[in-house]
Amino acid sequence: MDIGDYYSRSFNGFTKNPKLALPTLLGYLVIYGISMVIMVIFIFGTLGTDFLTNVTTGNFNPNSVDFANLMQSFIILYGIIAIVSFIVSSYMSAATIGMSKSIINCEMPDLGVGFKNGNKYFLKIIAVSIIIGFILMLSLIFGIAGFLFDHAYGLFPVLTIIGILLALILWIITLLFIFTNQSIVVGEESVFGSLKDSYQLFRENIFDVIVVLVINFILMVCIIAVLTFINMFLSIIPILGSILALILTIIVYSIIFPYFALVLTHLYMDKKELISSDPDYVPSDPEYVE
Repeated sequence: MDIGDYYSRSFNGFTKNPKLALPTLLGYLVIYGISMVIMVIFIFGTLGTDFLTNVTTGNFNPNSVDFANLMQSFIILYGIIAIVSFIVSSYMSAATIGMSKSIINCEMPDLGVGFKNGNKYFLKIIAVSIIIGFILMLSLIFGIAGFLFDHAYGLFPVLTIIGILLALILWIITLLFIFTNQSIVVGEESVFGSLKDSYQLFRENIFDVIVVLVINFILMVCIIAVLTFINMFLSIIPILGSILALILTIIVYSIIFPYFALVLTHLYMDKKELISSDPDYVPSDPEYVE
């Protein structure tokens, strides 16, 4: 199976099994729904229940706002939304990869398959994501620390350059773990086992993996550019334009992210020899899976 097959088979599999988009779609709806509820609580909790009335009537007095409390509440709000998004995204990833595995195995999974995999694997994905996130956080610390030291002591930006180089190295290292989620859901590896498995697969197939990641990146940039262009026109329409732009964004992301997950799962399963390597293989009578 070559790189083109990953995309063509993923496209055919997705078009025949559009339910693959449901975990991502539901995930975004949950994230936005919870975020809106938290925002409402934040506004009325910090600014008072008469906030909207005062704003619409022109009686709002900015001096009456406790900005220290407002900032503290905003930080807490942002933290809650980030945690919710992280948990939902991890569940969403496990569900999508589980359904992708079934599609590649010539089955037709429904949302129940996604929930089953989400329930089973999302905690492991959270754990491995925290480890990778810690590596990325170190990269930011190195870059920022180098800049601060150079700025504080008026040095030539040697430490800044070193910090940036270390940050880039750590970012590259995280690419070694690009298949950890697939390793957990498809390969049923442990948290640390998935890191090792992903590293080995990347090292042994570095060319194919990099080419797929570059193609995914280019496709993502092009799609986001077109989406941004369309949303700019929609923003001309007051209120309704913003709502339509949000709906369009959710729909587009609910298509492209599962598709890319299916491509990476195809790559993972092919390199692990979990699927047929015959490029002319076409499944017949796919089995429906609940």
